[in-house]
Amino acid sequence: MASSNESDAERRKAATPSDNEVVPVDTYLCEEDHDCVIIHEVFDGQAPLEKGERELDKAMLARHSTIVIEPHQLGEECMRYIRVGNALHKTSVLSGVIALGMSGFRWSWSIPFSSVSVGCAAVYHFSWQHDPACKYQVDTAGNYLHRIPLDQLTATAPIILLRRDDRVRKKLHNTIACACGVLLAYQLFSYATS
Repeated sequence: MASSNESDAERRKAATPSDNEVVPVDTYLCEEDHDCVIIHEVFDGQAPLEKGERELDKAMLARHSTIVIEPHQLGEECMRYIRVGNALHKTSVLSGVIALGMSGFRWSWSIPFSSVSVGCAAVYHFSWQHDPACKYQVDTAGNYLHRIPLDQLTATAPIILLRRDDRVRKKLHNTIACACGVLLAYQLFSYATS
């Protein structure tokens, strides 16, 4: 274990990045055998936000279980992006459940909720579902601070992203949205033919 970490460190020292290359992100072994990536703040004056974004993309595509983002602006942007995706998902599911529940009582009331559910699900599908960021959630409460090597941090308030398995969530989301789509099509067809 120690020899592989030493060889990784030697490889990083041997690689001298040019202006177009990205400085490699350090990978650490966190508690419970989860890997952790820390994206450090870069103060070299050459578009540090773009370098941080590239490093964040690389870390997400590599499917690291924990990503720590030290640059404040990059962390805030990532957190907002994840929150928008979560809001779309929750809006789609909640409005879909309301629409399906209302369909037994008032058909006319379920039409707007079905429309919102299908619309949010479509936006989520085409904009977020295939993005690697949708697999991550922000640890806002700091419950997973014990997982990261605190001695390696240089920022006082880093953003911590945790990789989550979202297959069940997506199945629920898509099932409810499809049911609402069928309900909406049936309602609109019945109104048009009556």
